[in-house]
Amino acid sequence: MELRRLRLLHELSRRGTVAAVAEALSYSPSSVSVQLAELEREAGAPLLRRAGRNVELTAAGWRLAEHAAEALAADESVRTELAHLGGGPRGRLRLTLVQSMALALLPGVLARLGTTAPGLEVDVIQRETAPALDELRSRAVDVVVGIEYEAVPVGRHRDVDRRDLLREDVLLALHPAHPGLPVRGPARLAACAGSPWASGHPGTGLDAVIRNVCNRLGGFAPDIRHRTDDGLILAALVSSGRAVTLLPALLATGVPQLTARRLREERVQRTVFTAARASAAGAPAVEAVREALVHTARPIAARRRVLELCP
Repeated sequence: MELRRLRLLHELSRRGTVAAVAEALSYSPSSVSVQLAELEREAGAPLLRRAGRNVELTAAGWRLAEHAAEALAADESVRTELAHLGGGPRGRLRLTLVQSMALALLPGVLARLGTTAPGLEVDVIQRETAPALDELRSRAVDVVVGIEYEAVPVGRHRDVDRRDLLREDVLLALHPAHPGLPVRGPARLAACAGSPWASGHPGTGLDAVIRNVCNRLGGFAPDIRHRTDDGLILAALVSSGRAVTLLPALLATGVPQLTARRLREERVQRTVFTAARASAAGAPAVEAVREALVHTARPIAARRRVLELCP
C-alpha cells in the first residue's frame, strides 16, 4: 500500500470529510476519492461507507488509519536516521512563524543558517499558530514557531515535539493621551472599559486572550471595533488614538504615539515555542533551524527585560 494513499486515509480520519482532506493537501476532492478507492482495493477490505453526502470510515478503515499514522512516522524516522549519515543538513525545510517572531528573529535565523547549514533551503511562511500546527501534523510544513498565551493554552499532541523558546510580556497598548493613563508604572485595565478595542479575528489567540483578560480581570466585555491579525496594523490603530489593545512586547516598544504598560491587575505573558513532528525532531535540518532560533533569541532576550529565554 502506497504511503501517499495511506496519508490520505490518515488525514480523512483526522478531518472527517474528503473536501477537508482535499483542501488541506491541495488535491481535488475527486482525486482524493479515486486514491482512497484504490487504497481500498489494495487493502482488500471495505474502508469507507456512504454517510449522506459524505463518507465515514468503517472499523477496518479506522484500524488502517492507525497503521497509516505509524507507517508515516516510521518512514520519517528512517529518513531522519539516514540524514545523519549524509553529512550536514541538506534539502528543503518549510518553516512557519507568527508575525512578531518573524520580524524579530527571521533575519538572524537565516543569516545563522547560511553559515551553519549552507546546503539547507528554508521556505518561510507566515502563519497563525493553530493552522500552522495543523499543517505540521499533516506534513505540509516541518517546523513551527508558535505562541501560547497563558490564558489560552494550545493543545498538546503526542506526535508533536514542542520546545519552549521565549516568554514575552503582553502589554496594554494605549495612546499617550488616553484618559486614566498613569504617569508611570502599570495601568489599570478598568480604565479601558469604555474604550474601543482592536483585536485579532475571531478564533485567533489574541482575540481569545483579549476577551479573557477583559472579562476576568477588568470585569467588562471589550467593545471590539477593529479586527486584524497584523500586529503592525494594531499598533497603528492605537497610535491614531482610535483603539486600545493588547500587544506583545516586541511589537509594542518603540512605536510613536503608543504607550505600552503592564497590567496592574496581573502580569500577562505568552510563550514562544518551536514545534516539529516527533518522528522528525532529531533530523539534522530540523535541529539546525531550532539551534539558529535559540542562537538568535538569546541576545534579544538579554537586551530586553520584557523577554525571558526558556530553559
